Amino acid sequence: MNGSEEIRRLESDLEHEKEDLRKDVTRINNKLKTTRANLSPAKLVQGRVFLLSGLTLGLGFALGYRGVPVEEIGGPVARTMLTTAGKQATIQAIRGR
Repeated sequence: MNGSEEIRRLESDLEHEKEDLRKDVTRINNKLKTTRANLSPAKLVQGRVFLLSGLTLGLGFALGYRGVPVEEIGGPVARTMLTTAGKQATIQAIRGR
């Protein structure tokens, strides 16, 4: 092989490597965009709406009744639960189930 053929071969190899590099950079950029979209705060909240709503509801309830004794909360809750259960049992008895 003479010098000019070697230069052409090396230039051809260089062009192929440049094309491979461009393809790799494109793949990396696409993966980066996908990862950024998956890690965005809006996406994290969107996937866990019910969990976060429950946590905020519980936190609000706990902070709202911070100084109230448990007996003052438990009494009305127990009465409401028993009343609802009694109503449901009556409805089931009337329907004959």
